[in-house]
Amino acid sequence: MNLKIIGRSVFTAFPPLRQAYWRQRRKIGLLKAALYHIYDALHTYRHMRWEFTASNYWKLSSELIFQFHKLEKGLCMPGPARFFGHEPAFATVGLIDRWRQAGYPTSDSIYLGALETVRAYRRRLDITAPPEDVAAELVAKIDKCLQGTETVAKFVTPMSCEAAPASTFDTLRTLCESRRSVRAYAAVRVSMDDVKAAIALAQLSPSACNRQPWHVHVYEQRSQIDALLALQNGNAGFGQLVQMLLVITVDSHSFFDGSERNQAFIDAGLFSMTLILALHARGLSSCCLNWCVSPDNDMEAHERGAIPGQERIIMYMAVGVPAESSVVPRSARRDMGSVLIRH
Repeated sequence: MNLKIIGRSVFTAFPPLRQAYWRQRRKIGLLKAALYHIYDALHTYRHMRWEFTASNYWKLSSELIFQFHKLEKGLCMPGPARFFGHEPAFATVGLIDRWRQAGYPTSDSIYLGALETVRAYRRRLDITAPPEDVAAELVAKIDKCLQGTETVAKFVTPMSCEAAPASTFDTLRTLCESRRSVRAYAAVRVSMDDVKAAIALAQLSPSACNRQPWHVHVYEQRSQIDALLALQNGNAGFGQLVQMLLVITVDSHSFFDGSERNQAFIDAGLFSMTLILALHARGLSSCCLNWCVSPDNDMEAHERGAIPGQERIIMYMAVGVPAESSVVPRSARRDMGSVLIRH
């Protein structure tokens, strides 16, 4: 006799036993949920600690952005010009020095962005003199940092705020209204040039202090795609048609401590939405695939996808050219009244 049938018969005959079974199942479910949180907490403890983790390019560039963004932001504040920012200025100059000592390329966009921000801040000091107790040291360190460097026009900051053309909203509305998650893909190779163009646009997405913590891992080989999709629970019925799989991750070395633990999801979500729209604008359809998995599956995906341990997987994204016969859900949206809450 089938074991399930036997189990049902026993539970029917002995209701207290059935109740005890479900109580234990609920406890096991709570324990599993706790283990998920512990796994996340351990990841945060290992990797979101600038003060204690070893320095590398990504960590140093994130620290540099974090500091020079304070200066760049201060240069754009409304109202009369006033002195500000000597602490982030000292920090930025120190990080630029560490960058040079580490031998990282001085053609890197983050390095050049930091340098032009320091240059703009130095010009501000000629207008708003710093306090006497920091003036000499501040000016001397900045001048030494800028010595032998030349202005790179592409990175000069601040820049003018430009309004979007009047027709932009209609274009965006058309793009958003025509975008749907597609699950039927043609057996056509996805153009890497189109994907790169979409990623370049997505990089303009906002992020905390502009640290841009995201990575996009691209898989095109059938064996790679199938191995990774086997760990995800939302691709049944169409996974075999996916022509390219993107895995969106966030490098936890981008964040200074556990207080930023949720920022990974915020930043990656903003990036992913821009990427989806950019892919759609290039004629490529996509389908977001959740990453609601056990710690074991998460670790296995890192292994199969050759994804470094400090990178947190945020989501999968199936990409492909839509099949001619494909249809998509209408996906009814909530009424405005249930979304907009005006205070």
